[in-house]
Amino acid sequence: MRVLIAAAIWLALSGPVFSQGPSNARPAIPSDITILPEIATPVEMSSTDVNRVVCASAIDDVVFSKEKGLSVHYTKRDAFLKFQVIKENGQFLYATAPVEVYVVCGEKVYRLIAVPKRVPSQTVWLLAGPSDRLKSNIAFLSGLPFEEKVLTLIKSVYTESIPESFTVTPSYEAVDLFSQVEVTLTRTILVDGEGLFVKEFEVRPKGAHVDLTEKDFLKAELALRPVAVTIDRMSLNPGQSARLLIVEQRGEHE
Repeated sequence: MRVLIAAAIWLALSGPVFSQGPSNARPAIPSDITILPEIATPVEMSSTDVNRVVCASAIDDVVFSKEKGLSVHYTKRDAFLKFQVIKENGQFLYATAPVEVYVVCGEKVYRLIAVPKRVPSQTVWLLAGPSDRLKSNIAFLSGLPFEEKVLTLIKSVYTESIPESFTVTPSYEAVDLFSQVEVTLTRTILVDGEGLFVKEFEVRPKGAHVDLTEKDFLKAELALRPVAVTIDRMSLNPGQSARLLIVEQRGEHE
């Protein structure tokens, strides 16, 4: 209880982390594909457009079978993959056979099974292994007081400047807790190595105008171990929405 009260007092004294803007829309949750090294991972890629593979450091090489109708160009952190399209008897024939692609990135090898599909262009992010993620997260927040770590996490999530080493899990989970507002969990951002994670919710009024405070959301149904709560709009009219972020500490057995 003292932790919850301390968090609420800190937030009340420091004020909202974000300024209240006129726009009701929040940035879309990225739908990009992420893969780990040394694991054969099937990835659906566009058979009609250019696809992109992104390495956190530098791409040293890309190995694949050219006879399978795939062309690859890479430079620094990015590789671009394009399946061959053949025009025959006035019709376009698109690739259907999967192609195995090895990408050497940051002294690690990533094995993609590129499966051509009639989908839009895809972006694949090459993630570091678990131990590298821990090191990256610790380095990102190294030397900061606890309050500054929490503030840094909140700003990173709100501005969509989330480090690649964080684990982002999209969600759509309604929380039936309040009579005046609808609350929906939209994603969870886990910071391995720091024992912290951020839950992002969307808040909408059910009917008339409603005024909100951070303390309204210090509920066990939303977070068992909250250390900070912030919301970008304190006043909502019908049709408007707010982004609610709760920073939570992980339990010993989570």
